Amino acid sequence: MYRSVTSGLFIFMFICMFGTAITELFTNQWIEILLKNVTENGILILALTAGVQVMGRAVAGPIVHRLSPSGVLFISAILSALGLYLMGSQSGSMLFVSAVIFGLGITYFWPTMLGFVSENIPESGALGMNLMGGAGMFAVSIYMMFMGGFYDSIIGKNLPAGAALDTYRSAAPGTAEAAAYAQAQAVAGPEIINVTLVIPVILIVAFGGLYFYMKGKKKQQLQLA
Repeated sequence: MYRSVTSGLFIFMFICMFGTAITELFTNQWIEILLKNVTENGILILALTAGVQVMGRAVAGPIVHRLSPSGVLFISAILSALGLYLMGSQSGSMLFVSAVIFGLGITYFWPTMLGFVSENIPESGALGMNLMGGAGMFAVSIYMMFMGGFYDSIIGKNLPAGAALDTYRSAAPGTAEAAAYAQAQAVAGPEIINVTLVIPVILIVAFGGLYFYMKGKKKQQLQLA
């Protein structure tokens, strides 16, 4: 079990788990904050994304069986990147379209990552499952910590020169300070999304390579059989 979690394939999946978890959990947890001053329907966008995930996972079996786990991860990365791109660059009704696309992208990330390890590195057992899950949660917590500071720095840059962030953050509704803070938030939210977009773009390359690697490995096994 310990030997299997030091294999190249497991280490690769372990590192990729950082990216899949951040893409899914960070965005879902922060979506209302990031889009708060871009749209009045931040909660509705979150609910739509969650609804897509629920429906998608209800029919997960046939999809994973037809495409293979590595194929599902590859397509998921593409859809996640497209969804985040639209979310960070569009407004109005297009945000709902981006939520559906993003929801489809992240639907199978977590379960397929665990399923892939279970199927292709079965010797890792419970240790492998725990390491994968722990890697995802650890990555999200660290990323949120850094993004919180980055988010505040973006807001600070978009406030009047010399402005105290805490003063504007606690300003009474309807004041000029509150309006300026809301405008700064409207700039900061999409910028955070665009920074996070880099992660699923990297995953497209990683999972694309994994897909062709597993395809070649399966073909080789069939030839030997």
